Amino acid sequence: MSTKGTKKKLNKKKKLARTFLRAMLGTGLICIIAIVSLVGCYNYFFKEEGTSNKPGKNQGATKKEEKLEDIYKNVAVFGVDKDGYRTDVIFVVNFNSETNKVKVLSVPRDTKVTWSEEQKQSLRDLGKGVRTVSKINEMTAYGGIENIRDFTINELERMLGVTIDNYVIVNIKAFNEIVDAIGGVDLYVPQDMKHTDYAGELFIDLKEGQQHLDGDKAEQFVRFRSYPNGDVDRVAAQQVFLRAFADKLLSPSIITKIPKLVSIVFNSITTDINLTEIPQYYQYINNFNGENISFHILPGEGRYEGGASYFFPDLDALDAVIQEVFFDTVPAGQEPVEEEVVIDKEVSITILNGSGITGAAGRARDQLVEQGYTVSEVGNYQTHDVVTTMVIAKDETKAKQFLTYYPNAQITQDETIATDIQIVIGTDIETSVE
Repeated sequence: MSTKGTKKKLNKKKKLARTFLRAMLGTGLICIIAIVSLVGCYNYFFKEEGTSNKPGKNQGATKKEEKLEDIYKNVAVFGVDKDGYRTDVIFVVNFNSETNKVKVLSVPRDTKVTWSEEQKQSLRDLGKGVRTVSKINEMTAYGGIENIRDFTINELERMLGVTIDNYVIVNIKAFNEIVDAIGGVDLYVPQDMKHTDYAGELFIDLKEGQQHLDGDKAEQFVRFRSYPNGDVDRVAAQQVFLRAFADKLLSPSIITKIPKLVSIVFNSITTDINLTEIPQYYQYINNFNGENISFHILPGEGRYEGGASYFFPDLDALDAVIQEVFFDTVPAGQEPVEEEVVIDKEVSITILNGSGITGAAGRARDQLVEQGYTVSEVGNYQTHDVVTTMVIAKDETKAKQFLTYYPNAQITQDETIATDIQIVIGTDIETSVE
């Protein structure tokens, strides 16, 4: 083989390795390994070079003219306990090729679910005892992990109002092996973690501070539960781990670990994703930016009910989260940039009462002084029928800080005023100032 040919082959391997890394990051961390990373692995390890899908010159020209089909997928990812019955880690990954974003929504394992009549009937059909309420992670314990789509996935679809296209199940052994295979992760452990469960063979002993976590310690970190806010803090910690995991996947050292990762994926992860579907992701992975992954948590709170600890979703806040995760239409990089508000408490301020409400200017002064501002003058405006509070400023950028106190205020710039800021109180002051 010529030197040129050898160099070309090495470059090809490096390109495939880089694609593999983007793939692993681009579809949701552990989920990525099971789904998109197989694109590079399948072509790299399991297809002979002579039968690869490399197009000829004419084929390549035709392919460039083809419009890529948009991909919108929701994949549920489950981490199961040692016995493989309970889904102790649950998150739903949304991949949208139109926006080129990946959204990860974590669902606390203690989320309370009320079993539907359809779910109860499915239990009867399986010859199992009927349940009325349980935690969401227990649904597979009662219905069987092999029936995860009929129970847990069905519940996720009902709760979120979206379709779950595929699922990935990672057992704790595979989790440990994956973390060890990438050489562990580095993160800050927020508190001392100590817990012993002989029955579950779980022994947690981690110290607060920056730590290097191998597979065993990573398991301890993600399974620790004794937080001030219970399952909510636990899920937040798991997301910290996922971000650290993603950072490690992007490091150059991962290239040499690809074969071992592939072996774990094929032997230890259960999924209903068809290998033939995976190449459709290939075109998008190469252009994916890891910064386009965002993490979200099902809103709600944990509390006791009937002697059991549950997580109760906040249905009022849930709609906004669902909209953000599953129905975002803004392409990555085109999100509106919020203008930075300049906070300058050294500005000179005059407050004038234009509302006709006795003492309104004095009360406004006291409220701003309490916040650290200095009000040099208080008086009456030329009229007493002002409806909307006005903030007049020599420098308009310094006026916007007062929208915190007067959110409906009208802002104008006037370089001729005596002080830096002139606030004219309107009749809306009673609903504007907290």
